[in-house]
Amino acid sequence: MNVLFVSRQVRLGDLAALAGKIGREFYTYVADLDLLVCGPIYWFYYGIDGNPETVFTLEVVLPVQGKIPTAVLPYFKKIPAFRCLSARYEGSWEGLPGQYAKMMQHIHSNQLKMSGIYAESFLHIDLEHPENQITEIQIGLV
Repeated sequence: MNVLFVSRQVRLGDLAALAGKIGREFYTYVADLDLLVCGPIYWFYYGIDGNPETVFTLEVVLPVQGKIPTAVLPYFKKIPAFRCLSARYEGSWEGLPGQYAKMMQHIHSNQLKMSGIYAESFLHIDLEHPENQITEIQIGLV
């Protein structure tokens, strides 16, 4: 999929401040460039280990279609499809670690091998009523 993206070095505690901010910026760019949004915002986590002090790479992407001006090409890339275990989670993001734990148990019980890709797609964001949020979790498999 072709995506508009931004990459940042962060810690787990930095994520809440980015929720909504990057999305608003993306939608401004999409409107200014007359692009078509083709899916939800995804957050990809590289080097994350659950430790609040670990610095890891967060890549936030938004799938788009349309003519991309050469001047902004560094902010776009193609992400290939990947094999994964996915689960739909409904509720506040504070409950996501519990869903990850269930997924990791399934992976270990079935002797699956992880690829190191962790992603979340935000199907519905509701910062005023977080219990209404819908997130798809994807854990990459080999």
